Amino acid sequence: QTQIKNNHTLSFVAIMIASAPAHPMRCRQRFRSFVIASLAIIVVSLVASAPTASAGTIHKKCIELKEDYDVRNAARDSNVFLIVHESDNKEAREHICKKLESTPNKRLTEASEKGKDVVFAYLEISDPHEDHNGDWQEGNKNFAKTSLDLKSFPSFLFLSKGMDGFSKYSSHVTHYKGSDSLELSDVEDFIEKKVGFKLGNDVFNIVFFDTIASRFVSYGDATGLDRYKQHFLALLVRFSTLFSYKEPFSSIGKLYNRAFAMSFEHGMGYSEKQVKKLQKRLDSNKKDISEDKLHEFQQKLAILKAFAEPKELTSKDDKQIFIHAMLHMGLLFATILLFIVPSDDSEAEEKEGEEVINAEPVIAKSVDGDNSTKKTE
Repeated sequence: QTQIKNNHTLSFVAIMIASAPAHPMRCRQRFRSFVIASLAIIVVSLVASAPTASAGTIHKKCIELKEDYDVRNAARDSNVFLIVHESDNKEAREHICKKLESTPNKRLTEASEKGKDVVFAYLEISDPHEDHNGDWQEGNKNFAKTSLDLKSFPSFLFLSKGMDGFSKYSSHVTHYKGSDSLELSDVEDFIEKKVGFKLGNDVFNIVFFDTIASRFVSYGDATGLDRYKQHFLALLVRFSTLFSYKEPFSSIGKLYNRAFAMSFEHGMGYSEKQVKKLQKRLDSNKKDISEDKLHEFQQKLAILKAFAEPKELTSKDDKQIFIHAMLHMGLLFATILLFIVPSDDSEAEEKEGEEVINAEPVIAKSVDGDNSTKKTE
């Protein structure tokens, strides 16, 4: 009987062993699913709170006006910035209209919301002439000189909205009054003052990176724990830009990363020195520098000033840095776990091998008394 009980016990144990591997395998599958779900949640959180550049660009065009009716009609519901030039002198108009095309839509939208929507237009001077049908055309030169009160060309003027067929131009027109030699930078300052926004390529800053830069330089030329904190902040920005490929985020990220690296190499005063150096080069070569090169200088200055002129941080800023740091660390940890935890394929192969070994449970056979007696003898 003892032999039978032992065999039944062995049978039960064998059956349990055969079914046992299913439990840890299910646990691994659930754990892996949990890791994947956590990774997905972290990625979605990072995307939702990802740093973004401050504006997006939309193209605009200057419209052509030819006569008094066109000008009044354009200035009926919108402000108008008008460029008046002769047919053989289009450089100033082309320069301003090109800069308008690269102006971010956000600026135009904000101006419109404030009631400062504006139309950019040009009027090309034409003398009295006979057209191709033989009809005499008065041209618009007399209109430009008498009604618009223009004495030389190119001329630039701002017309406030609200004109109709009876409005006096003197009540709506503001002329640009510059020096004898035309300085387009001064014209652009006049435009910005009248329309409420700056023309041209946008200079981007990433607000979150500026916050990190401010905290970074607050430690000064640190040692010990504060130095490790600076390395962590620089690593956080580098990790944020690691997989960025869209412009302008990609190129701007490289400028931030370089500023961090050079600050470690040359000290926290590096950015301030570079700002002075670049500003001096910009001021001395402003007349000869191309638009693209000018924008490149301005973009570098904007990033360096985030380090050279750090903003005053609040507890909200520190909280934002902490949240982003935890999300990035969670993403890294979840990714590592995803590689460590066995995949479903390996688990399936393991399960198949176990089923081959334990395909049939070991069943104890009964031993009768005679056989047990014989064995005992």
